[in-house]
Amino acid sequence: MIEFVIEKEIIDYALNKLEKAKYSENVEPNKFGFEKKRILEGYIGERIIMKYLNIKEDVDDYDYDLLSNKGKRLEIKTISCKFKPLENYLCTVNSHKIDGVHKQKADYYIFLRILNDYSKGWILGWYGCSDFFKKGELIAKGKDFGNFKLIRANATVLPINKLNKF
Repeated sequence: MIEFVIEKEIIDYALNKLEKAKYSENVEPNKFGFEKKRILEGYIGERIIMKYLNIKEDVDDYDYDLLSNKGKRLEIKTISCKFKPLENYLCTVNSHKIDGVHKQKADYYIFLRILNDYSKGWILGWYGCSDFFKKGELIAKGKDFGNFKLIRANATVLPINKLNKF
């Protein structure tokens, strides 16, 4: 995994994008997720990947976030944490289709973790979207899954150590 310091420019970019976004803080998932904080963290992750892969502008389409310089559709999945993640921690793709699995029309998922204070983060790796759903484990909404319980929607999970590295 690639560790990095989150620069002020990244936070400013994400805050500016959040200010322009139209989202709904309700109980139904939507394009932007559930919570303002998580939306901001997603935008931070997008900006980190834009800088890392030298992508000049974001797309933020319903089904993917960025278009790579080679024309690949990238969906960036970012979550916050209290400390550096371990290799056996899970990467999660939540479904905003409450009772099923919504598969986005992206080519690749790229997973990141960032510290709760947004000072540091890690690019965990990437995985082809269709393969993620074949190799990952589907966790049904409401199922107790060890240390956490999915309460809003189904999700598919895969350990960090199964991701492709940059």
